[in-house]
Amino acid sequence: MTTVLWGIIAIGLLFFVIVLSQMTWLKPIRWVAYGLFKLALGGVLLFLFNSVGAHYDFTIPINPITAAASGLLGLPGLIGLVVVKALVIV
Repeated sequence: MTTVLWGIIAIGLLFFVIVLSQMTWLKPIRWVAYGLFKLALGGVLLFLFNSVGAHYDFTIPINPITAAASGLLGLPGLIGLVVVKALVIV
């Protein structure tokens, strides 16, 4: 029951955010939301990489800087983090 309630709240909040994002005075908030989304996406990307890399004893710490690098730059950012970890940080 509580899972359904949380799902309804999440859908309602998402609808509210979508409606607010269409207003012109909220354009700067859209940029912030986009940045936070990319930051979260980078954290998920690092988590997936660490899930595979743990089998080879090679992980990258998940923190705001590494999440931002992999989230904003995408796959090239993740490759850059791997190169830095492999070559510089031994």
